[in-house]
Amino acid sequence: MDEFYRKENIYIFKRWVYYQVKEDCDLKIEICDERTYKIYYQDKIAKFIIWPMGIVEEFVFDEENLLFYLHYQFYNYYYATDLFYRMIKKLKEVKRKSICHVLLCCTSGMTTGFFADKLNQYCQSNRIPVQVEATSFHSLDKVYGKYDFIFLAPQLRFQLMKLKEKIDKKIECMDPVVFATYDCQEFIKNLSLDS
Repeated sequence: MDEFYRKENIYIFKRWVYYQVKEDCDLKIEICDERTYKIYYQDKIAKFIIWPMGIVEEFVFDEENLLFYLHYQFYNYYYATDLFYRMIKKLKEVKRKSICHVLLCCTSGMTTGFFADKLNQYCQSNRIPVQVEATSFHSLDKVYGKYDFIFLAPQLRFQLMKLKEKIDKKIECMDPVVFATYDCQEFIKNLSLDS
């Protein structure tokens, strides 16, 4: 960017940001001072600051938590507008659903324990709001209360109808191939998190 026009380009970019927010009916903007805007969306606040030397700072807060922070030197409109849109995307991001608690159950809890570990690793690395634990069939009566879903290992399929009558939770049998291959992706894909 031509240094001679830096001040003018920064001013134009700052006005562009103002009008982008002003035209979005979901957002509300507040001018704090000559370099700072606060942008409101539901329970989140974004702060957009352009310092006189051309440094841009972008923040997004959710209550007291910092969700997003960028700072960069303003060099060109394409780069700056792209980063601004990324901040707005984060600001408008829907809150994640609370964690879904899943219980796997087999005869002793050992094979489901191993599968639960693999599922938790998969969910953590893919940022899926699911926590999986395992138990033995004989302990199921004592622990099932805190779970959203209960999945029986294939060898316990014969207990399914009896458990459905006794326990007021969503109880299913795991697909034998998914269980035998520890196919985390397929298990999570078939888990209905909206139920």
